Amino acid sequence: MDTMLERLINLQKTDEKIVALQREEETIPLELTKQEKEIVILEGQRDEVTSGLDELSKKETELEIQLQEARDQMRRSQSRMLIVKTQREHRAVQREGEIARKRRGELDGEMKELVEQSLGIQEKVDELDQEIQIKTGDLKKTRAKANKKLKSIAGDRGELEKNREVEAGLVDPELMERYQKVFIRHRGQGVVNVTGGVCSGCFMTIPPQLYNQVLAQGNVHQCPNCSRIIYVEEN
Repeated sequence: MDTMLERLINLQKTDEKIVALQREEETIPLELTKQEKEIVILEGQRDEVTSGLDELSKKETELEIQLQEARDQMRRSQSRMLIVKTQREHRAVQREGEIARKRRGELDGEMKELVEQSLGIQEKVDELDQEIQIKTGDLKKTRAKANKKLKSIAGDRGELEKNREVEAGLVDPELMERYQKVFIRHRGQGVVNVTGGVCSGCFMTIPPQLYNQVLAQGNVHQCPNCSRIIYVEEN
């Protein structure tokens, strides 16, 4: 195999490793962002549910005031029953007491219903708080792992980039420029193998004459369709 082509193939392998690390490096923050968004959504749900709890608390306060008024009215009616003098006054005071008792019963029912709703909402708030706490803990662990992984990737990339610098220096500058253009155009793939007369980059058939030249491995050739540098792997 042509020495320059062999150097290009080695360079391509190094570049593939670097690109793979770059892509892995890019995906790590995405997982963190996903988990952060999940927590934000849960916090929004909790705030929304909590606002409903605040509204119920206001209603409970209003009902408590009305209940107290109903109790006071009942006590006043009971006190007046002791001092009424006529049957007519007795019936009127008795009627007032009945109305107050009925009102108190209605308010007690409403209060019981509000308390049950509040308990249900508080239960939901507690569930959301627990879920937020769990996901926050998971995020903390993921962030720690991500930082460790990013540090490892940075170290590996540093070593590979040093090797690449040496390998690139061994390639003819003009050929290196051709490789670099194709590498960028095809997002990390500048040199590809030809199998059975088919370019493994674009999967198009190589013209027979060119294929024979590639088989001869005397010079560096490019696929006429995708411009990738092509070679045939030796058995």
